[in-house]
Amino acid sequence: MIAPLQVIIFLLMVAAFAGAPQRPPIAFSPFMVVLLVILAHAGVLAAAKRRFNGISRKLASGIFSTLEAGTAIQEAISRLMATNTMLLAVDLWIFGLGWLVKFHWNSRHLPVLSSVIWLVAPVLTWLAIWYLEYPLENQIHGISELSAAGSDFPTHPMPSRSQYVNMQFRHGMSLLIVLLIFDLLTIPVTAVLNNLNLDNWSAVASLLPAIALLLVLPAVVVRYWRTTRLPDGPLRTRLEDLSRRKHVGFMDIRIWHTYYRIPNAAILGFLPWCRYFLLTDLLLERLDPRQVEAVFAHEVGHGYHRHIWWYLLTFTAADLLGTGISLWAGSYWALSDNTSMLLNFTIVGVLVVFGFSRVSRLCEHQADWFAAQHIADRVGITVQVPVACAAAYESSGEDGANPSAHAPGYSVDRVETAAQAGARIFSESLAILVGMANRPRDRAGWMHPSMQDRISLLAAMAISTEQQKRFTRRIRFMRLGVITAALAGTALTIWAAAK
Repeated sequence: MIAPLQVIIFLLMVAAFAGAPQRPPIAFSPFMVVLLVILAHAGVLAAAKRRFNGISRKLASGIFSTLEAGTAIQEAISRLMATNTMLLAVDLWIFGLGWLVKFHWNSRHLPVLSSVIWLVAPVLTWLAIWYLEYPLENQIHGISELSAAGSDFPTHPMPSRSQYVNMQFRHGMSLLIVLLIFDLLTIPVTAVLNNLNLDNWSAVASLLPAIALLLVLPAVVVRYWRTTRLPDGPLRTRLEDLSRRKHVGFMDIRIWHTYYRIPNAAILGFLPWCRYFLLTDLLLERLDPRQVEAVFAHEVGHGYHRHIWWYLLTFTAADLLGTGISLWAGSYWALSDNTSMLLNFTIVGVLVVFGFSRVSRLCEHQADWFAAQHIADRVGITVQVPVACAAAYESSGEDGANPSAHAPGYSVDRVETAAQAGARIFSESLAILVGMANRPRDRAGWMHPSMQDRISLLAAMAISTEQQKRFTRRIRFMRLGVITAALAGTALTIWAAAK
């Protein structure tokens, strides 16, 4: 799947060009522009095919385990996507594709496509990368425990290549679909305002369809991702009871169908009447009810702490700061409109890439601790069970889910507290998910800390109230920083506009 960061950078890049178009340094003919774009992205696909073939050979010869192959695939795709992102900048500003589309092909006559037409080349490259990756995923599936006969779980065939690419497209391209829907909603609003000679209000009025889209988007996504309702039964009752006791309302709990390829869970929606919990088919099959509840509690924790709202405020703060600083700088140095626009998007891009990542990782830790506390409430005050601390998980087998009794930090004669039991049970669930996904335990994502960091922090907080206090202070400072950034951006924007 595509990291959300990739899509966000793509959209920021296109928005920056649309707001501040620049002539290319060399005026190529339209035919040459298209040819250069095709050749550049074909080069990315050639590199992808070569890299995937190399991983396949190492896997077949036994040099790579399935975990090592999975890690190598993720590294390769990460580099390919980064190259694809840089190529979009080259397409727009060096080859002159953006100038060609905007001023020669006149995309203003195609309002629905005007925001995404420049993304055709990188999106097609994405699809082709998934198409080329499929044989390698099929090879890993053939030798992994997910397809091993005689295991405790049923086996599932790989989806066809077209189904696999289609699934990746639906999951990875949701933001682009959102952009199209937003354009469709904005067009009639803008047209009405223009007819009423209220052009100056068009930018403000466009917020109305944006707000409406944000509110109803989860209902669109759960259908676009082809989810189904989690059947009634003891598990659903248990999950509904958890959400109800924590006062996190929702519309439904859905099964997220991934052809048993993705172990994941998610919460979608700002408001209870359009909020959904998603649990993938593989997660529901491989985790026992207590572990499913632990993972579900993590998602409830996101809702309980209103993380989605903090994510939205973080993006808003970045936008306000970018606008405010660029207006302030323009009032002192008389920047051109193009330079001011590029400065604005540069600031927003840096804040989104680095600032949002920090906010999101802290929120993930907070949701982890919420889940651990919920499980602690379930198990009671003390529990007499084998205790595996974080070190035991990190030194366990490839799947990270079955710590050995001989691993460092493992004890069978200790009595753990409820907090330790909650941290352990959630950590076990997390380790199973990461193991099934063939992800390295020590690698962080843009929005998520590494599994190793998450388990270590949970273990520390379970035994130390001082560690809990320090983490609470980190959350407070994070929230204060987001609010301060939003207020500073608002103040700068108002001050510059008034001046």
